[in-house]
Amino acid sequence: MQPHVRFGRSCRRVTVGLIAWAWPGETVERVEERIAARSLGEQALIVCLILALLFLGMFASAQLGWLGVLGYLVFIAFVVG
Repeated sequence: MQPHVRFGRSCRRVTVGLIAWAWPGETVERVEERIAARSLGEQALIVCLILALLFLGMFASAQLGWLGVLGYLVFIAFVVG
């Protein structure tokens, strides 16, 4: 498998995990089905928006210094893992 395909699948997996975590009552499988039912452009937009929110969240947590960044990373590992 090519590296860009693996990267895309990883990004999508993170997106699905975060949406399922934030949306009570939804399972990862159900969120994956709902995203897969959309067009390719909409799928890419959903993934990009969620990753942009993560990126902005990291900048916000960085305002608290290294403890903020550490807390952010622990939060992400908890949610995605």
